[in-house]
Amino acid sequence: MLKALLGAIGATVRTLRSDESLIRSGVASLDALDTPLGARAAAFIAHGTGVDVLADLQAAAPRAGTYLGSPGRLHAAYGDSEKGSAALKARGTLYQKVDANEPDIPVLVRMGKVLAAADNGASLQRTGAAMPDWLHYLLNDALWATCERKDRSAQGEPRPAWSVQLLAAIVASEELPASLALAIVFERGEVYEYFRKDVYRPLLEPVTLDGYLAAHPDDVAACAAMLSVVGKTFLCQRLGTNPALAKAFAPLLVEMAVGDSKTVRAAAARFVTADEPFMRELERLLAEGTAAQRTNAAELLARIRGADALPALQTALAAERGKAVQQALRDAIGRVGAAGDAAGTGLPPPPPLSELEERTVGADALDLLLANHEELLRTLQRDAEEEAQRNATSQYRWDYARKNYNAQRALKPEDFRLALSALNGDTSDRAKKSLANGTVRSTLEHGGRLAARSDFGIRQAVRWFAASGWHRAPSWNDGRVQQLIGDPEQFDLRQLARLAREEGLRDDDVAMAGLEAGWSRCEPPQAVLPPHRVWPWFAEHPEYIDAGLGMAAAPAGTRFQPDLGRTLEVLRTFPAIPPRWLPRLMELALGEGKTHRLAAQEALAAVPDIGRQVGEALGSSKQEVRIEAAQWLARLGWREAIPALRAALAKESRESASAAMLSALETLGEDIAPLLAPERLQAQAVKALNGKAPAGLAWLDLSLLPACRWRDGSTVPPEILKWWVIVACKLKEPGGNPLFDRYLGLLDAPSRAQLGSHLLLQFIAQDTRRPSHEEAAVLANAQAPQQWAQYQAWAQRHPQYYAEEASLTLEQVAERLTRLKMAEYSGTAIGEKGILALASGMPGHAMVAAITQYMRDHYPRRAQVEALMEAAAASDDAAAIQFVLAIARRYRTASVQEKARLLVERVAARNGWTQDELADRTIPTGGLDETGTLLLRFGHTPGSRDFTVTLDAAMKVVLRNAEGKTIAALPAPRQDEDAEAAREAKQQLTLCKKEIKQVIALQTARLYEAMCAGRAWPAAEWREYLQAHPVAGRLVQRLVWLTGDGIAFRPTEDGSLVDTGDDDVTLADDATVRLAHASLVDPAQATAWQAHFKDYKLAPLFAQMTRTLPVLDPAQEEIADRQGWITDTFTLRGAATKLGYQRATAEDGGVFYAYHKDFPAIGVRAAIEFTGSMLPEENIPAAIRALCLYPLAARRAHLKLPLGDIPHVLLAEAYGDYHAIAGMGAFDEQWEKKTRW
Repeated sequence: MLKALLGAIGATVRTLRSDESLIRSGVASLDALDTPLGARAAAFIAHGTGVDVLADLQAAAPRAGTYLGSPGRLHAAYGDSEKGSAALKARGTLYQKVDANEPDIPVLVRMGKVLAAADNGASLQRTGAAMPDWLHYLLNDALWATCERKDRSAQGEPRPAWSVQLLAAIVASEELPASLALAIVFERGEVYEYFRKDVYRPLLEPVTLDGYLAAHPDDVAACAAMLSVVGKTFLCQRLGTNPALAKAFAPLLVEMAVGDSKTVRAAAARFVTADEPFMRELERLLAEGTAAQRTNAAELLARIRGADALPALQTALAAERGKAVQQALRDAIGRVGAAGDAAGTGLPPPPPLSELEERTVGADALDLLLANHEELLRTLQRDAEEEAQRNATSQYRWDYARKNYNAQRALKPEDFRLALSALNGDTSDRAKKSLANGTVRSTLEHGGRLAARSDFGIRQAVRWFAASGWHRAPSWNDGRVQQLIGDPEQFDLRQLARLAREEGLRDDDVAMAGLEAGWSRCEPPQAVLPPHRVWPWFAEHPEYIDAGLGMAAAPAGTRFQPDLGRTLEVLRTFPAIPPRWLPRLMELALGEGKTHRLAAQEALAAVPDIGRQVGEALGSSKQEVRIEAAQWLARLGWREAIPALRAALAKESRESASAAMLSALETLGEDIAPLLAPERLQAQAVKALNGKAPAGLAWLDLSLLPACRWRDGSTVPPEILKWWVIVACKLKEPGGNPLFDRYLGLLDAPSRAQLGSHLLLQFIAQDTRRPSHEEAAVLANAQAPQQWAQYQAWAQRHPQYYAEEASLTLEQVAERLTRLKMAEYSGTAIGEKGILALASGMPGHAMVAAITQYMRDHYPRRAQVEALMEAAAASDDAAAIQFVLAIARRYRTASVQEKARLLVERVAARNGWTQDELADRTIPTGGLDETGTLLLRFGHTPGSRDFTVTLDAAMKVVLRNAEGKTIAALPAPRQDEDAEAAREAKQQLTLCKKEIKQVIALQTARLYEAMCAGRAWPAAEWREYLQAHPVAGRLVQRLVWLTGDGIAFRPTEDGSLVDTGDDDVTLADDATVRLAHASLVDPAQATAWQAHFKDYKLAPLFAQMTRTLPVLDPAQEEIADRQGWITDTFTLRGAATKLGYQRATAEDGGVFYAYHKDFPAIGVRAAIEFTGSMLPEENIPAAIRALCLYPLAARRAHLKLPLGDIPHVLLAEAYGDYHAIAGMGAFDEQWEKKTRW
């Protein structure tokens, strides 16, 4: 074929030459630069005459390229002139007319050279292939720039001649290497990942390309050697997808599957099977390959063949001499041994599958749809009229609203009746066509009323989804399906698969729901359904698990690539792991990749005797594997591993691995005190310090560590402290671990505090270091000339924008750059975050103050913020724990807030408490004793003065002297008093004031959330941790409480409980207590309690008896009775912020549409939605829309919750907030016209 193409070059009649008018039109726009330039370029392209035109074109570049429509681009055209657009269109027609049988190769070559000269690289976007610029321009122009398309993924008009065959002919005509053609086809290394599959798509057409690949094996091999990692993955995909090609190129696929690149290995390994051609080459490389190939071959062989790989692996181990490869072979043998041990372990029978309830939407739903239709007509008519008014004064003409209105107006009642019939299972063409109509479906969806009906079931939801035709996502992700799952215990993925199949959805619909990692905020089935409702379907379809684990290619026709993380989540639902997957899971659980290591370990937790397999990894030659094995054994609680851990510890030479093993022994209940004797620690420290410290830790002067003492008062050798810091740095665990808890426990309390304070403050100082003025000036002076020249160039091109910059002198530019440089960070300590593991002994108030200031001033440094929070969560100090609790409730960055929530869970689990119990038990006292008094002493000698601190009725700190007289501040100590004791007293007073202020704010917010969430306390715990608390107890007295029997009471100052009539209320020991609310008591009681507080002149901590609810439909998903109440964005922001609401995340264009308040205790977010505001905010009109409640779970956060699912108190409070914020404005019938969005 290639010879035929080359022979055709000399033919006297050419398809392209015969249509010189297209060639002339394709470059005619060049005449705008120089009248004969376009004609000369056309003559050169058509006949090869006048080669000097290329020099003239190059001299006219890049303007000439712009007139040709920027032919080197691989992006959409912006601002092309009419002449450029005309040139693109003409060349597009020219390329389309290329005859595959007799292409005029010289014309195409010369076209590429003209384009390259005219543009001279200005618009050229390279793919990464090592081809001449003229060829790059030709392909970019023919296969992208001249293709009319609506988006990148669209094909544009067909160009059948543009295949690998044509490309090969062009390459051969210029005597370029034959393998370059395939390199051009597959190389995508310099293309943005999202667009790679769209570039040069005609060249990837499988029929022609596969035939070419099969006919040119030498070129394929040569091409593979020159491709980048990205190019090789594309080559693997093409070879592996075609079974015949995969078999023919088995050696190449295997070679790439055991090569140096992890990415390429993963791409190729999916197509390596247990068939003979692959296994023959794999076993050859296992014996004869490089050390890296032999290592990777061992892993791949174990992964593919499981226990059947044992003989080949043992043979290879017997012959192997390299220690690293020997370890890889032993690891592989261990993994296949696990598969062999589990060979008799099977899955239990899946639970029986019940039939889904069959529901039929009643005929009365037609009235609902007709009402929806009338509402939409009114709205759409108004939108169309407003559009027409805008068109009258705008240079652009829009018809979107008019088309929507006309489409809605064209609908008839019969359309809705047919759609309802289709939802009920009518498969006639008329019914299906009606339901597929987008305008009909928008009417069905309007207001959510149809889907909220009790006779609308999950079958209707799946039929609705199937009719939409939008199947880039699975049916599981459809909002109606999500809301109609009902009882997760009764819903099974097998039922969804059956429904999807009945409605003609793709076979991979359910697999996609569980295994695709995409943009959907919907939680996958494995996070919603019980395990026994998930694993049976995947057990019936193991091919998707194979693909997710990277053991095979995805089944033919699969729309997505199964994600490894999601696959591991699904495997955690299996009651037993089938042996075929065990080697791969063990590889992930103890491999070098950290991303999925823990998930793989969790999936393997149910494997019988898994601890034995993990214990064998303690003998690995890789330090990281030994560390991971020790930590995994600790998490498993596998006490049988204690002898192996002790033996491994005795041989261990690396301090990080030793620390992990000591920590594991401690966790498993072993007494490691003998291993922590000072003499032993000193010997280990001296030995370890002979090694090289981490280079990143050079900024910390270890000689300046504070002097510390053991608990018996003896001095800690400084070598031990230095060693601890180095080990902590290497472990990179800012939250610490059991071993460092023991290390710190060996020190006395002041030493723990000093060491922790020093390290945390040094970490912050290094991480926030900025250049001095002198350092910044040096950097600025070096860059100033270039910046000044750039300003001048910008001003010449765009004087209207850069006049100010152009007026600056060189010295002024240098001053500006100096200021900018001084604002930049010149240091970072994130690589040494592990040293924070030694900060947990720092006083809580000091730790909180330092971290709070860091978070205020440096909040964009999220990784550091999270590391500091981990350090705080490792502390047992109440102030530190309350700080983390506060961040978990409210913080500006959602990811940091989520991290805080996870840390709260960790702290609660560490103490064996729930999160609520943790919050109750760690309320700081500010130093006040059970009587509410803090004693401050200026010494213990006779005559030394004492002072007391109490709280007044307004919760303000009151300081009194020994005579009981109120004083404003502590006096200076007298000569006969202890100056150090006086200094400590002043510190105690300062700390007391800070803590009291924090406790009042945090506990007020926490008690309010508890009221909304309906939390109930056992009476004994309520008395001990709240009523008896010296600070929280005072807050409790300003609230009304309810017993489980509905008896309301208020605690008084003397500890008694009274009702509205001042009668005593007795609280039984087994009673429960919750906060009262107007929605929980009758109106008379609410009024009586308001009078009670007024009579006692007592201000409630927050209002409890003022907000009630109107009558609501439990199925309703929003409240919109204040829609259209208009104010401005600044007033709205102020009112929302005052009530504890935060701005929602900005969407496209920087616009946000809601303020929200979170209630983490019950996982609910209250959102008050409005017409929107753009960041940075301007004060513009804004109208309230609706109050909605959403789940806090990240992947379900888009699903509105039915109001009937919300606790009454929370709903009443949110409703009150909604009305309070709306009350800052007033209703305006023209609100939609007056607001921007």
